[in-house]
Amino acid sequence: MSPTEKALRIQTLKLKQTFAIQWYSIGIAICLVAVIFAVAHDTPYDRRVSGALSAFYLSSAGMQPWLVNHVFPFSMALSVTRSAFVRATMVIIAAEAVLAGVGLTVLSRVEHATDGWFVHMRLIDLPHIHQDNAFTQALVYGVPMAALSSMTAFIAAVFRTFGQIGLWVLAVGMAVLGALVVVLLTLTHSVGAFADFFSSQPMLADLAVYPLVLVVLFGGGWAVLMKRARV
Repeated sequence: MSPTEKALRIQTLKLKQTFAIQWYSIGIAICLVAVIFAVAHDTPYDRRVSGALSAFYLSSAGMQPWLVNHVFPFSMALSVTRSAFVRATMVIIAAEAVLAGVGLTVLSRVEHATDGWFVHMRLIDLPHIHQDNAFTQALVYGVPMAALSSMTAFIAAVFRTFGQIGLWVLAVGMAVLGALVVVLLTLTHSVGAFADFFSSQPMLADLAVYPLVLVVLFGGGWAVLMKRARV
């Protein structure tokens, strides 16, 4: 067994924490929202749209912090190298994104075939993210999951490396950077142009292409920090 396979096996010992929670969440969301719209049968069809899909992504936000802060020290105690742990986590993030893309695409087709889970609602196959092509639809669902995992992994690595003070510095730095961007856009009267640029882009670009930048930035930063993270 290679070091990466050993690290991957450790990280997948508890599949419920690694992969299953978000699928439990979307299943519960579908059931709850379907019951609501079944009871509220007078709601017009164009208003039978729910944002409960966010539960799928938000429920997975704790996976990477769990891996970094609990599984990482355990892996080090079992003589797993940092490089092997990083490679295994990359495989986990990629698998999570693929499962999200394929699984949600399948559910969106089921939602369409059942006329909105038999109550004419739209929870997964939302109007503003719908793609006719199954491959591009999977990208729209899957890439944001990789971006979210990369960002939460980076935040966890900051805490693992620098402790609470590191998180504080990161939060302050992000707040200052955000404020500088807002000031710059305001002074140059570019707020409208900035918003128009992204609103004019196809949804495939907004949700599948640009998030890849976040994957590279935060994923690269996370990999560097994990090489010096405290055990």
